[in-house]
Amino acid sequence: MDLRDPKTQKYLLGALAVFLALYFWYNRVYTKTATVIKQRQIQYELLLSDLKSVEMKSKSFESLKEEYEKLLERYHQVERLLPEERQIPLLLTQMHSAASSHQIGIIEILPQPAVPIGFYNSSSFGVQLTGSYHDLGDFLSNVANFPFLADVTDMSITALPQEEQSREEEGNTITASLRLTTYYVKEEEKLKKLEF
Repeated sequence: MDLRDPKTQKYLLGALAVFLALYFWYNRVYTKTATVIKQRQIQYELLLSDLKSVEMKSKSFESLKEEYEKLLERYHQVERLLPEERQIPLLLTQMHSAASSHQIGIIEILPQPAVPIGFYNSSSFGVQLTGSYHDLGDFLSNVANFPFLADVTDMSITALPQEEQSREEEGNTITASLRLTTYYVKEEEKLKKLEF
């Protein structure tokens, strides 16, 4: 290759011009654009990961919302058994109905103060009854089926003396004293429904 040949010089000069053009294009245009492209690529990847995170949270939020609805329904089922307030009239009505249907005489009902237990209160009543042994059993089975929770504790059964059995109405052979306890939710523990 002869460097003095004008044709070779034109080729070398053309190659040098192309090289310089590429060099300036690379340094001035491509590098700046490549930096911007790289930054945009990083932003794109961050947005994509945020989007995936939001999708996962959305799916978990929907499942949490569904689980919350199921738990709320179960809470309402329990709440029916554990009323939100002390329901003395309902208790007295239920006891009167159970006693009347089984020939049990209610001698005395003594309300006792409410006792706080955890998230609920217990409300106890000292009850004295008279009737027959089988009628008492039927009465207690009705108490077990009250539409709210009711416990019978501290029960003592005493046979009436023969003289009193003959004076009393027919069938009254025993007296029973027991403690009847019902439960209700504390005011500050009531569950409030959340809105999504």
